[in-house]
Parts: sequence; C-alpha cells; structure tokens
Amino acid sequence: MSRGVRFDVGLGAAIRIVVAILWAAFAGACDQKAGAEREVDAVVPSGSLELPARDLVAETIMAPSRFVELFSQLEEPGLRIHRVDVDGEVAMVLVEVDEQRFEPVLVGADGASRSGVTAVEALTDFGLDVVIGSSFVSEIHSLTPVGLLQIDGTVISDLQAHGYTRVLGVRQEGLGVVSSRAYHRGIFDSAVQAGPGVVEEGRLDISERDLKRPKYYRTFVGVCDGKALLGASQVPMNLHAVGKRLLEYLAEIGEQCDEVVNLAGDREVVLARLSPDRRRVTYFGHPFTAKAGLLGFRRREGN
Repeated sequence: MSRGVRFDVGLGAAIRIVVAILWAAFAGACDQKAGAEREVDAVVPSGSLELPARDLVAETIMAPSRFVELFSQLEEPGLRIHRVDVDGEVAMVLVEVDEQRFEPVLVGADGASRSGVTAVEALTDFGLDVVIGSSFVSEIHSLTPVGLLQIDGTVISDLQAHGYTRVLGVRQEGLGVVSSRAYHRGIFDSAVQAGPGVVEEGRLDISERDLKRPKYYRTFVGVCDGKALLGASQVPMNLHAVGKRLLEYLAEIGEQCDEVVNLAGDREVVLARLSPDRRRVTYFGHPFTAKAGLLGFRRREGN
C-alpha cells in the first residue's frame, strides 16, 4: 500500500494561507481596476475653439508641444506664457499673471442648485481672461466641494479639518496662501481649500515618497511676489517632480514663488485662455464640464 504525504498544517495556518490567497486575488483585481481608471483619466482634451461653440467640438487631443505653441501666441502685457521641459520634452505650461494688471476672481457652485460653472462660462459670463481649476470634489459628487469653498464672503462648503492642508484665497490685492489650520473667514473675500502644498516658503514641500504614487495630470497655483503662477502639467506627473522641476525653472529665469499648491488632477484639470479679441478659447482639460469652483483673472479697470 502506498504511503500518503502528510501535511502538518494547523487550522490557524490553513486559514492564514486561504486569506492570503484571497487577498492576493482581490488586490490584483483592484490594481487592474485602478490601472483602468488611470488610463481613462489620462485622456485630457486640449485644443482651440471658436465662440460660440458646442461641447461636441471640444473632445480633441493636441500634442503637448503644439498646444504650448498655440497657447504661447496668447501672450499679452501682464500675461506671460512659459514652456517648461523635462529631458527636452514639454512637461508643463505656465501662465505668469501680473497682479497689478489682472485681479483674481473665484467662481463656482452657488450652494443651492450645485450647477457649477464651466471654463467657457467662466471666461465669457464673468469677463475673465484665463481660468484654472478646480476645487476638490469627490468622484461620485463632482459638484459638491470637499473642504472649503467660499465665494464673495458666502461659505458654500465648510473648511475640512483634516486632509487638504492649504487654503488658496482671493483678495483685492491678489492671491494668498495660508495653512488650513491658520485660516479664518476674514482673511480672504473668496477661498478654496487645496493641497498638498508643493512649495512652502520657497522650498520644496513634497517628500520623495510621492514618487511611488501614481502620476496624474496636474494643475497648480503659485503666489510669487506680486505675480500669480498658473500651471498645468502636459504629461502625467508626481507632485514631487512638479515641484522640483518648477523650482529649477524659476531659478533659471530669476523668479521665485513663496507658495505653490496643488489644485486638481486628471478629470478636474482645466486651464483655459480667452483670446484678447474674445472670440476663441484655447483649453487644456474639459472646457464644457461643470466644475464646483474655478479660479480666474480679469483685467483691472484702467489697464
């Protein structure tokens, strides 16, 4: 008679083995799902359209170099466009805004209808020249802000004590950034909770651990001594890579930003510019998708 093989495995060990197998299968499925979602999110439209226009014409994707070339043609006094490369390829586009010539404006959901505002509406209905978005929202409730959203003194959504660590605020003289712990309602006329901070007091404020996280398209805003800096990555990037390259580029051109905060990623990313003749919108991100909040700039009276 043949002798069977005996496994000396206790009940507890057997349970742990089964749990490990099930967890591995579950984690693999989650990784596949997350990878699929990231692949979907990585499709960000960009292009240029004549006004008036319908949303159907906005679903184009332009090569980053071509988009930056087109965007750079919209420079005017007070709005300067920068191309930032990594390894010889376009990585980011920046809009340097002179706050003596342009004033910041925060627009968005009214708190009741939650209708939000699109980039095209912000530019045309509010008289803005450039907009960037957006405020933080959940994927399920895309027009419900997560954290503070205050517009012209009215609080649409309350400050969140944990999570997003910065508050980006609008006042008559320009933009400001404070930590969420230091914020109180009287500091800014309008404000949005953002984060994490990419640059704080002129130094990189993101750990290298961020390099292990997924890459996303980004929009970010900097406060730079009388100037605002609006930025959008043209390729998916880690925030650490964004901050490091941004500081390098600013040093190259002799500029400095005290504070830079992350504003949005992937589906919420939008940067749009209205041409000086107000007939054409050049956009990166969905120009006709409603956002809970958008930051914009318009020319000050007398300029």
